[in-house]
Amino acid sequence: MTSVHQFHPVLTPADAMSDHVFALRARLREWGYDAQAYCVEAKPGVEGEARSYRELFRTLRPEDTLVMHFSMGHPVFDELAKIPARRVLVFHNVTPPDFFVGINPHAAAHARLGLRQLAKLAPSIDLAIGVSEFDRQGLESAGYTKTATVPILIDWSRYDVEPDPDVRALLAGIHTKLLFVGRISPHKRQDDLIRMLAYYRRCIDPEAILILVGSHRDQPQYYARLRALAEALGLSGAVRFTGTVPLAALVAYYRSASCFVSLSEHEGIGIPLLESMHLGTPVVAYAAAAIPETAENAALLLPKKDLAEAAEACAILNEDLGYRGTLIDAGHERVKAYDTEKIAARTKEALAL
Repeated sequence: MTSVHQFHPVLTPADAMSDHVFALRARLREWGYDAQAYCVEAKPGVEGEARSYRELFRTLRPEDTLVMHFSMGHPVFDELAKIPARRVLVFHNVTPPDFFVGINPHAAAHARLGLRQLAKLAPSIDLAIGVSEFDRQGLESAGYTKTATVPILIDWSRYDVEPDPDVRALLAGIHTKLLFVGRISPHKRQDDLIRMLAYYRRCIDPEAILILVGSHRDQPQYYARLRALAEALGLSGAVRFTGTVPLAALVAYYRSASCFVSLSEHEGIGIPLLESMHLGTPVVAYAAAAIPETAENAALLLPKKDLAEAAEACAILNEDLGYRGTLIDAGHERVKAYDTEKIAARTKEALAL
């Protein structure tokens, strides 16, 4: 079947959700729709996968659907919202600007703009989708009247790759390997993870390491602070910043880790938690924002931010193999709620296809 409708997913500026956008584009094409992806500012590596958003001003028709993925402010969203078409906003949450004050004024300004735009766009949007119930409630608070909760569409088959053997070999002789995956950013609190490691090495395992997987491109000031903190605490060799890694390396880090630990204070959903569960890595996480909703009973959730308690929780998963196995099994069960076909069906229902 070929539909008269065209779908035009638009990536957010410096988009961290491009994999989701491309998965949505692929599924729309499977359903017989002409779907194209457009970018405002695509992250490195996806430039050839998306067209320039400027094409939309020439090609979009009133019967088409424009899907805007929103996670930070950008002036182009005000202009896109004026194009006559069915407009859908997919909300990945906006990081509160206070996290960036005194560290990255540019990021703080874009976050403030994002919060203003979110409210301003509400009358122009036909359907607003939160990728978690936490995000959907944020849309309601911003004035959106027609909302839905549809989690991110994840193609789990992507992770069926052989783990990078070099990464596995590099970590093979280390007993405690604490892992966090996510871009380097103040709200993700990698600084607290480094401080937690200092306690862990002093009180539990002096050879423990912390692996921080994620790009620092957008937060050079905070990254420099993290490096300085690790050095000041005598942890330069124990904190490993990997930057962005290929999928095979990412899978290797997950499968090699003692546990995944998050002390992030703001997450709209927390995809790395689900990746951990899918790949059999037990999770310890501070119960902030959407984290409890995403994890449910499949993670060891910390109700308050206490670095010593966080370290001891990680140690429990390293030492109590029975409990570790129970949590891994719970994680596998939890990920079933994010099954690709289930989420695809919910997406199709929400978009009224």
